[in-house]
Amino acid sequence: MSTDPSRTELTLQDDPRLIAGVAAIVLFAGQRCGLSSDAQEGLAAATADACRETFPLVNTNGNSNSALKVIVSDFPDRVEIAIEHSGESLPSAGLDTFVGSGSGSQARLSDALQRSSVDRVQYETRNGVSRTTLIKYCEGRRAKI
Repeated sequence: MSTDPSRTELTLQDDPRLIAGVAAIVLFAGQRCGLSSDAQEGLAAATADACRETFPLVNTNGNSNSALKVIVSDFPDRVEIAIEHSGESLPSAGLDTFVGSGSGSQARLSDALQRSSVDRVQYETRNGVSRTTLIKYCEGRRAKI
């Protein structure tokens, strides 16, 4: 395990092959953080699901080049995946939510994330850009809150 944080940024088009590539990057980040194989796979699956759920919200504004920005960061105590897009925000935008709460599309996403052992989901909207951040804490290394 490395103690130096790493950050990978991607611009993602709505293509299943690219979503699979993001999942591979998340697996690697989970491995660097020290997550178990099951936790790595769960986090990668949750990230892929979150990307698929977010693409319908992307505002094309007549531009065929609309995309998601995905930022995968690993730290000694956690992995964070931020998914950013312009366009329609989630109904819970601006809320800091623990997995398992919420309603509507947030509840569907939260249910999927809960099954995959994601520890926390944060939503934020600023200047027309919505960001969903998935957080998975590494076993035995969770930061004190």
